Amino acid sequence: MASALLKARSLRNSSLPITSRLFPPLSFSSSSSSLSSSPCKTTHPLSQPSQTKTPPSPKKVPFTVSVHGRTWVDPYHWMRNTNDPDFVHYLSQENSYAEDFMADTHKLRQALVSEMRSRMPAEHMHLSAGKVIVRVFIFVLKLVWFFLGMSRLYYQYVPEGKEYPVLCRRLATEKKGWMETVVNYLRGRSGKEEILLDWNEIAEQYGYVHVGTCRVSPNHNFLAYTLDTTGGENFMLQIKDLTTLRNIPKSRVDGVVSLAWAQDGRTLFYTESDENQRPYRQIL
Repeated sequence: MASALLKARSLRNSSLPITSRLFPPLSFSSSSSSLSSSPCKTTHPLSQPSQTKTPPSPKKVPFTVSVHGRTWVDPYHWMRNTNDPDFVHYLSQENSYAEDFMADTHKLRQALVSEMRSRMPAEHMHLSAGKVIVRVFIFVLKLVWFFLGMSRLYYQYVPEGKEYPVLCRRLATEKKGWMETVVNYLRGRSGKEEILLDWNEIAEQYGYVHVGTCRVSPNHNFLAYTLDTTGGENFMLQIKDLTTLRNIPKSRVDGVVSLAWAQDGRTLFYTESDENQRPYRQIL
């Protein structure tokens, strides 16, 4: 019993934690090959943030909140209004401070982005013996066949050097008669790629875009899609006429969670969200 107490006392008086004595210290030196990655040939020093700026401090505006019988003061409630000029100015200060703090890693970040982009295989497509062969290497690959009248192949891929996908379609030319081939040629749809939606153009327009849902109508004439351009997960619905490749006026709806086409190809069901971004009603 006495020996056990002495051991416990020695552990309490020791300046090293117990885990330090159970396991040997890890070495992160360049000579340690067991922990280093062999493909990485360049060593980078630890980040030394600039001390020229101090972290921005947002203003505090007292606001009393009462929920479930409890009351407290939320001094940052004013930030809920993202259009407030003071809030926009504060975000600008935060971004400026972050850029200054991470300035020494700028070249490293560029190198990492370039390396990741270089590992994204470029798209590869070709036609062979009258049969459409699509070889697409992408993060998200969607192949959908429709056999209503003329078969079409829908797919999306990320173009080389871009960050967002493009949604395309081709008219299937496999096992088609000569009459349909002539009709397709006159309509300009003889297996030629048709770009339905380029998310890169939308990103350039708004500065940011989050791809939501894309649904083509059963008759192939309309495309309903949702996108978030603010980063707030508030998706906006738009409908595109695929015969003209233009958005239908007054088809924009904010706060759409999900959608589905009816079999007639002209009726769209969609679900709207409430103020908490939860689905609460379905609209026809």
